[in-house]
Amino acid sequence: MHELSVVNNILKIVERVCEENNAKKVLKINIKINPYSCLDEENLNFIFSSITKEKEIYKDTKIEVKRSLNPSEREYIVENIEIEV
Repeated sequence: MHELSVVNNILKIVERVCEENNAKKVLKINIKINPYSCLDEENLNFIFSSITKEKEIYKDTKIEVKRSLNPSEREYIVENIEIEV
């Protein structure tokens, strides 16, 4: 369940951004992943929705994944978090 730890780490980042910006809703989370990573967008979204289903701020939030072309980059990078304030 490698995706679980990744989603937990992404959530820590998102929660900090939400707190700093007084966000009312998280619309979308964009991440870039290493070309050799085994992370899967569908699995990430399933785990994310399972963890956050009780929190209204994350209702309908999606993680969108873009694959990097650079194999020397980190496994994943949170590029952008779209929030509603």
